Amino acid sequence: LQWITTASSAASLVFGYISMEGQYRDCMVELSTGHAILNATLPVMLIHPVLVSQLMAMLGQVHAILTALHTAEFFQVDPRAWLRRYAVGVLGPYFTLVFGYFVCTLSFVFGYVFLLPLFTFSATLTAGVSMVLFKLVTYLKAKDGEDKEAQEKFAKELKEAGGEGCTGWCNSAWAKLWCINIVQGFPRSCRDQLREVLWWFDAWKDPEYGDEEFKHLLSPYHAKTGPLGVVVFAGFSPLGICMFARIYSPNNKDKSLKTFTDMNDMMSVCTLSFFAITLSPWLIGATWSAFFAYQGQGESMAFMAEFYCHTFAAFTGTVDLSLPVFDLDFTVLWKGMWYDFVEMWDFMALAPDELLEISNALTGASFGWSLGKVLASWGLSGLVSVLTLFPDNWEMVGGRNVPLGASAQGTVNPGAFLSSMGENIVIDIGGFNEAFGEVIKVRVDGLYEFSVEKAKDKTLYFRFDVAILAQVFGEKLVALGLHGCDGMHGNIEVFKDMPLKELNLMACKQLTGNIDSL
Repeated sequence: LQWITTASSAASLVFGYISMEGQYRDCMVELSTGHAILNATLPVMLIHPVLVSQLMAMLGQVHAILTALHTAEFFQVDPRAWLRRYAVGVLGPYFTLVFGYFVCTLSFVFGYVFLLPLFTFSATLTAGVSMVLFKLVTYLKAKDGEDKEAQEKFAKELKEAGGEGCTGWCNSAWAKLWCINIVQGFPRSCRDQLREVLWWFDAWKDPEYGDEEFKHLLSPYHAKTGPLGVVVFAGFSPLGICMFARIYSPNNKDKSLKTFTDMNDMMSVCTLSFFAITLSPWLIGATWSAFFAYQGQGESMAFMAEFYCHTFAAFTGTVDLSLPVFDLDFTVLWKGMWYDFVEMWDFMALAPDELLEISNALTGASFGWSLGKVLASWGLSGLVSVLTLFPDNWEMVGGRNVPLGASAQGTVNPGAFLSSMGENIVIDIGGFNEAFGEVIKVRVDGLYEFSVEKAKDKTLYFRFDVAILAQVFGEKLVALGLHGCDGMHGNIEVFKDMPLKELNLMACKQLTGNIDSL
């Protein structure tokens, strides 16, 4: 329903332009050929920020649908493969038309010569938001181990304070510990929630440069990977193209591209959104400027001045900013949505502003459905809690409650997949090998071999802490092969009590510890 309402909202926007063109064609500025300038620039107008944001939202919704199908096991689908098919099939021709027209009309010349400062301003804001999120995720990862230790310590102390018996929790020591955890554990709980929400905001980073990558921003001898690569090539893409061309080494160019090819699905959608929405005003403004110049009436520079004034209107006082008004009306889901959907198809009989109102109403309906999912999840979680009290009946109908976020993380992060296995590792080996390749092997004696030799993409997937392997396999791991997994990290001394017979850690540059201890 969200995808349908979002797609309908985008269609209503397009119908709004068609209605405006049909009713106000005589008011439009024309070229010498008699064509309206707006019609001549229409291919680039397809990348309008509002329209692009709706297309990106639909892409995210498709990812959620595919993840749900994969989790529920209704269909044997590969979410990553089908998401790429959808993106290429729907957005491929779309962006090819936009960028092809932008280049063929030489609009890029006007963009680089006259409008680059405008683009740099919006790109700087986008880059700032991106870097704040990257720093936040890095901080959350650094605090993960500390938070887990604190939580385990609290759980142990609480269990000891509770004592034996059903009324053991009714004592002052238990109550005091519980209250202390509520207060002192609040920041830890917040970090935990943020980790669950932002786990996907990550990009592959060349371990060779460590934290000094930004020092090589202008160097043509170094790759641009990780957060720097996202900011340079997605945020500042017109300048990023030039910087990419200046990189001398083909190997460094491959590393720069690896940042994007190795992204998880949600990060790919987010990066594409940053790229398209930031670039959109620059593409549109440059194309308009080009066709005003082609018009030949000496108004092109005046148009550019107006474009600059419009962009910075909020800073010149010509436009007053106010806090947004939040108006939530759930009745739109069953009263106005259907009538708006039916009415918009007669777009030639409607005024353009009416179609814009319909588009806004359908966007609101999509938001309403998203809130409805939250309410449904809360309701079902209560039902699940009751059903799990009757395990025989619950298992008989194949019941389970799997968060889609955790499921999506498990499809791209072997560490998350292994952490979720717990004691049921034998049951889930088939699922792990299906997702990441033939990595785990069970020997006839019940011991395990873990090797990335036949993994689907060891540099893309295997980037977690080796302590997870020690935690999951315990003393049953006899062979460990991580050759070429430059993203694996942690202290290898966690394996010192394991009966390892084979060990290959070649090119694992981020691992620490004394190998002699093994």
